[in-house]
Amino acid sequence: MQQSETAWHRAAAAYLTSQNLFVFGSSTVFYAILWHIALVTSSGAWMTYVSLATTLPALLISLFAGVWADRYSRKWLIIGAAGAVTVLTLGLAVVFTTHQNDLVLLLAIGVVRSLGNGIENPAANALLPQIVPSSALTRMNGLNQVVMAAMLLLSPLLAGWILADLGIIWIFIVDAASALLAVLALLTLRVSRPQDETASSAAASAGRTDQQPTAASATQPANQAAGTNAQRRPRAIGQILGGLRYVASQQHLLIFMVLTGLAFILIAPSSQLSTLYVNRQFGAQVWHLTFNEWAWTLGASIAGFAIAWRKQFRDKIRIIALGFAASGLCFAEMGVPQPFLLYLVFMFLSGVAYPFFLTMQTIYLQETIAKDMMGRVFSLWQILSTGIYPIAMLAYGPLADVVPIGGIFVVTGLLLVVVAWLFGRLLAER
Repeated sequence: MQQSETAWHRAAAAYLTSQNLFVFGSSTVFYAILWHIALVTSSGAWMTYVSLATTLPALLISLFAGVWADRYSRKWLIIGAAGAVTVLTLGLAVVFTTHQNDLVLLLAIGVVRSLGNGIENPAANALLPQIVPSSALTRMNGLNQVVMAAMLLLSPLLAGWILADLGIIWIFIVDAASALLAVLALLTLRVSRPQDETASSAAASAGRTDQQPTAASATQPANQAAGTNAQRRPRAIGQILGGLRYVASQQHLLIFMVLTGLAFILIAPSSQLSTLYVNRQFGAQVWHLTFNEWAWTLGASIAGFAIAWRKQFRDKIRIIALGFAASGLCFAEMGVPQPFLLYLVFMFLSGVAYPFFLTMQTIYLQETIAKDMMGRVFSLWQILSTGIYPIAMLAYGPLADVVPIGGIFVVTGLLLVVVAWLFGRLLAER
């Protein structure tokens, strides 16, 4: 028993190390691209382009990625996606050094990285329940939030320093180094394919029965056996539709997904336009942008520690609803004219709220979804959460060039409070 516990502790440590090294490299690159374009253009339209480039490809590929995560080795999916993304990013970065006025190259890097994230995220979320016991999921997700927040505290500082003093190419070199270390950590994991686990469970279940094969089963026609084998290997589209039917067949899960989509549509302006808002409202300086990110990630760090320390939460739905409501109130307050320091206070508080609703959603799904549907449901959740940003930004980006961004923050923040109330009312755990 002790040996088994030691084994999953080591696997969890390797998982946390790899995922947060990926987060560190990706967030450093993201900040560099976002800040460079924001400082050069100061345009809401360009913020829409950045949002589309960094999230839309993940949205398009994630449903297929969910199928792959339920069919193939999740470990090797993550490694393969990370390796391809790193190589392509470095290649485009080298081209950008000789064409630094061509911002489209930065958008292309965003597209490549978004595709990689779209493949990695469903696999990573579905991988954790494979390597840790269900009783440890809350603690591991909380620790993941703590380490992730620490990486997000460091990455904007590093991005700001490199962008100001060394040049953007060095950010891509740091990203490549962190990706290499992350892959090395993942290589230490020993996990089976999801289908192999399902087959083993079925075999074990069959082995506990005393039934003997009948003569009819022994003489089953070869073409019928071939048809059965074909059914075991359903096409990707069929598996995607199967995942959608699984969600639609469970009322609580369907309401959960719909309200999650609405909530993140309303979160999108504060997430995607805060850089532009700070640039316009408080000044176009890198340190303003750095402290904007720092305030949020510091709040997220504290919340992550609280989740990891508490370990277990009973009423996850209520916590998610309260997190949405607190975020909405903070966003509304951030849109009101005020000194930069007071704005940072509410940005900090919104950072505190974020891990509570995001982590509780992750744990809720990990605890309630059938294992063979995990990848597909998480890919849908990814689309309806952060993946929905590009669709929302098609409206918010052009709107930000016409009306004050602060007004957008106020309206969407108050509407988010309404969605939070619906979430708690319709999904209250009984």
